[in-house]
Amino acid sequence: MKPVAPSFTAGTRPGQSGKDDERVWLDQLDLVLSLAPFTILTGSSVALIVSIFFWDWANVVYLAGLQAIDIGLLLLTSSGWLVWRRARKQSRPIPVRAVRARLICLAAMAGVILASIPVALFAGADADGRLLIACTCAGLIAIGISIGFVPAAGLAYSVPIMIGSFIALAMTGESFYIFVALLLAIYSAFIIATIVKVGRLVGLRTRVQIDLDRQREVSDLLLNDFEKNASDWLWETDAAGRIQHPSNRFVDVAQKSRCYLDKLPLTVLLARTDEESSPQMDRLFAALAARRPFHRLRVPVRIAAEKRWWCLTGKPIYNDDGVFAGFRGVGSDVTLEHEYIARLDYLANHDVLTNLLNRRGFETTILSDATVNGETKPGADYAVMCLDLDRFKQVNDTFGHGVGDELLQEIGTRLLALSGPDVVVSRFSGDEFAIFHRAADLQKHIDLAKRVVAILEEPFHLDCLDIEVGTSIGIALSSDGGTFGEVLRKADAALYRMKETGGAGYILYDPSMDERKAERAALMGDLRGGLEREEFRLDYQPFVSAASGAIVGFEALMRWTHPVHGNVPPSEFIALAEETGTIVALGEWGLRTACRFAATWPDRSLSIAVNVSTVQIRHSNLVEVVKQALAESGLEVSRLELEITETAFLAATCESREVLDKLVELGVRLVLDDFGTGYSSLSYLRQFPLDKLKIDRSFTADLPGSQTDVSIVRTIVELGRHLGMTTIAEGVESPAQGDCLRRIGCEEFQGYLFGRPASAAQTLDLLEKASRQGSSAIV
Repeated sequence: MKPVAPSFTAGTRPGQSGKDDERVWLDQLDLVLSLAPFTILTGSSVALIVSIFFWDWANVVYLAGLQAIDIGLLLLTSSGWLVWRRARKQSRPIPVRAVRARLICLAAMAGVILASIPVALFAGADADGRLLIACTCAGLIAIGISIGFVPAAGLAYSVPIMIGSFIALAMTGESFYIFVALLLAIYSAFIIATIVKVGRLVGLRTRVQIDLDRQREVSDLLLNDFEKNASDWLWETDAAGRIQHPSNRFVDVAQKSRCYLDKLPLTVLLARTDEESSPQMDRLFAALAARRPFHRLRVPVRIAAEKRWWCLTGKPIYNDDGVFAGFRGVGSDVTLEHEYIARLDYLANHDVLTNLLNRRGFETTILSDATVNGETKPGADYAVMCLDLDRFKQVNDTFGHGVGDELLQEIGTRLLALSGPDVVVSRFSGDEFAIFHRAADLQKHIDLAKRVVAILEEPFHLDCLDIEVGTSIGIALSSDGGTFGEVLRKADAALYRMKETGGAGYILYDPSMDERKAERAALMGDLRGGLEREEFRLDYQPFVSAASGAIVGFEALMRWTHPVHGNVPPSEFIALAEETGTIVALGEWGLRTACRFAATWPDRSLSIAVNVSTVQIRHSNLVEVVKQALAESGLEVSRLELEITETAFLAATCESREVLDKLVELGVRLVLDDFGTGYSSLSYLRQFPLDKLKIDRSFTADLPGSQTDVSIVRTIVELGRHLGMTTIAEGVESPAQGDCLRRIGCEEFQGYLFGRPASAAQTLDLLEKASRQGSSAIV
């Protein structure tokens, strides 16, 4: 009979164990019922022969009854067998428990009825009759083995016949039959043991098959899923590192013949494609040599004169004796992904408009080349020049941003012509550029500055327009002391002094340029007591959903009203607070205040964003402060967002990274503020668990008119989407900006179009107004 996959209905217990038991019973029933016709025919034939042999008037009642009952059981058993066979062929649901119970009952009834033969006939029979009955009982007991695939049924059938045989032997009262009874006992014990053993073997076989089916199912699923990924393939080597059994996909990807690949050392196939060092290739070769497992190592390979990138995973395999037998693993071609990431990394380190390094790329290059821990390397004297175009705003206002972009491209081209081993050129933002010049001679720095001024004074010819712009340059030297960041700030201070004096030239940094030193010192002193005097407050600016215009949260913005100087810009007092360390106390106050206020909002889905300084991350118990602020206010941790600038990641240490990881474990959402202003790097996005990217207003200000900014914003939004991060745009002030950002795919907005920073009372009024309108939408 052809096996059919079981289908269970009534009687199925929940859980896999119950299903396994029924699968075992189903196989046992299949075996028993496959022999059912022969078993039925044998039993009926034996009963019929006995009836014929012993037919006389003394036994007619018993024998007639025996035949009647036997015929009834024959019909009942045959009909059940036919129903079972039909159900199995048609794959209909079968009540396995009920069928098993019915089989046991029928077997017991048949056993009792057949057991009556020796009891009723043996004692009164002659020698021939007794021999016939003995043979009959022996055969009937043996039939139990065919039913023994279901042990309970086999025992229910055979044991009554055994008992009936013993009773018949005892009824003779003859000593000879004691020996016959002993032989019958031995034979019966063997039959019972055989029935039990056969039943167990059938159950064990079925359970093994169940496990094999499960393993095969899992393997098939894994292989099918693996084969659907067209870029993956399996690879294997022997103990000598030679490729074994190359798959069809491996042959296709390597673009080599199977004969060439078979027995080819894997290291030969992965030979270096150029003279440049590949750290992951080194790790791969080291792992192969040391017989260590490795995971997703990206290595360059040369395929048909083309450089490709493979991602390889592998582990060593050993035979049953523990002897190393080679490697086995998975490979995939990740060339497109590698090129995409390389492109994004290039965009993150370069200015899209001019192809010059951006601020992040500039600082990374200098920090890795000319400094150690920010300090100048011995013998690596240098100067930093900060450049600002003198009349660029007039060009934009007069001729439009399109001409302004073309002018910046031409300026970038002229400055790039100056670059070389000792000169690095960068565009920071807008019309701000920077130059790094490695030289120990001051006059060489001055000569370079003169050349820059001269080449940028020459007219630019753009679409029949002759445009002239000058440039102002501030120069700071590494010999002035301090880290590279300090040298850069000094160059910037010199630039502003140059702009104040009229521009169109260069100037060297001098300490006297710190014209606001006294005022800054006074503000620093006043800053320390500002909290006690309650001079600080928080204003709140809404975030809205780009899709619905609904408020989704607010950003808490710190404000300082000085009793003498009035409203001090955050750009000033935040920098002072970071320098003095006061930012730790200010940040803690701001966090607690914002959390308490947000906890009072009726809409529990609105988030509250609080800015966090680099100093707070590095020099305070920020995690405990956040925990306390949440506990005291009762604010849900999922509603709190901490905005961190990219400079925090640039200066990140192991300790600060641990702080950020603990904040994420706590459930706080991290936001990368002012993304794209110069420090952006894919390495930060890969290393830190960020939830949101905040696009700086410098990229949204000229939308939708600037196609360059449109491209930049689209790239950032795509980057965020690929990394699973929400993107929010700052500085949205017009419907046209909002429509453009919405088409690009930006998910949230912040700007004057939706609301200016407002006091706590005004913010509550805004929320109450939105609640009365039945929605949080404000546009």
